[in-house]
Amino acid sequence: MKKYSVFLFVFVLYFQIHFLAVASEPFRFALFTDLHISSKNLQPAEALVNAVNDVNASKNIDFVLVSGDVSNLGDTISLKKAKQMLDKLKIPYYILPGNHDLKWNEPQAGNFKQIFKSDKFSFKHKGFVFIGFTTAPLTKGSNGYIQKCDIDWTKAVLKKTGNKVPVLAVTHYPLLTGDVDNWKDMTDVLKKCNIQTVLSGHYHRNVLLNYDGIPGIVNRSTQLDKDNVGGYSVYSVSDSIRVSEKRIGRPEELWLALPLILK
Repeated sequence: MKKYSVFLFVFVLYFQIHFLAVASEPFRFALFTDLHISSKNLQPAEALVNAVNDVNASKNIDFVLVSGDVSNLGDTISLKKAKQMLDKLKIPYYILPGNHDLKWNEPQAGNFKQIFKSDKFSFKHKGFVFIGFTTAPLTKGSNGYIQKCDIDWTKAVLKKTGNKVPVLAVTHYPLLTGDVDNWKDMTDVLKKCNIQTVLSGHYHRNVLLNYDGIPGIVNRSTQLDKDNVGGYSVYSVSDSIRVSEKRIGRPEELWLALPLILK
């Protein structure tokens, strides 16, 4: 019995060490948001081309997340143009819409899903699960809203994931009152898993928020900033989540580090 207990202890200890090693295997990814591609304004497209070329020139970015407002008006021409540019990435990208891409009750709501084949995503990468869901207005001028089918889908994905695997969620709107009417319905779901943070855009600037206890990281737009320079975010994940702003033609500038919580 004593030998069995020792063996069991060693096995459990090995499993825990192995899990931590896998879950904390370092990796990097980029995040694009608020591209606002338009057939009437060429600057956003030029900024996106620069961001794509910049990522392609990097040798240590595994994938790109695109967190909404891909187009400015949600029209087919602009969305197809954005897809053509994003398809030139040499690494995978995962994309979802924002409020400029769709309103739930308008005819153009189907454009995004038709062109990009989905308005949500989930995938595993080096011990982490990434899950992206849509937040969009019901009507023009209204706050964002998360459809029940997307909440149910998120529940199903996270149920399979379990409550130990670290999760990073992605959406367009920050999950706050005044941005998303039913945000708490989603944070209640996310808090049941090992959620690390929620990544988003919409504000066109870098800022750390709090969504009912969940860190919320808002990211800069790919468009030109006040200094007339485009850019994007770079995330480095190891024992922490480190977020840098990558302005085109300039070195990365670290602006946030969050400790990684592994259960």
